[in-house]
Amino acid sequence: MSNSHCIHCEHIVKGTCRICPMCGGSMKQEIENENRQCPRCKDPLVVFQFNHYQLDKCTSCEGLWLEPDKFKVLTSEFDVYRDDKSEPNFLRKPTPKAEGYLPCACCDKLMSRKNFKAISGVIIDSCISCGIWLDKGELIQIRSFIASGGLDRSQDRQLDKHSQQIQALDDRLSDVELMEKMLNKFSLKRIFFRGF
Repeated sequence: MSNSHCIHCEHIVKGTCRICPMCGGSMKQEIENENRQCPRCKDPLVVFQFNHYQLDKCTSCEGLWLEPDKFKVLTSEFDVYRDDKSEPNFLRKPTPKAEGYLPCACCDKLMSRKNFKAISGVIIDSCISCGIWLDKGELIQIRSFIASGGLDRSQDRQLDKHSQQIQALDDRLSDVELMEKMLNKFSLKRIFFRGF
């Protein structure tokens, strides 16, 4: 079983935990298995340098393994916009064919698959506690999506979705209010005791 330790107060918790129960600070998971292997090829991963960060790369399929904090930094607008090599002309590729779930490079549990920011078309494999697996070229695709303003489009889409949900809820509330008025108007008490 892996342990998590607090960056701030050095408290250690058995198991995976993101927030320290003692001080409320961020927890970092201690990785037991340093010898990671490619989820696709089962080859050992080697260290690869990308924009001052050390990532794990498969020499056969050229996929990348990123820890959650490195993925968060490399897919942030700040890091993408300050990189001279960022390509703002993002061309969405067709969504790849459905395939089986990949095992995590660290813990061997099956990873979940999701479309990055729901509209990019880049399907990433992620383990909730260990990290993210990106196939060849997907990191560049994600950074190109961000450089072309993709995060803003994703936020706009979410706002539209939430406004539609609010409008639907408002319509339902109006229907309930109308029904309540109708029931009060034609209540049995008013009909029976109208003449008294």
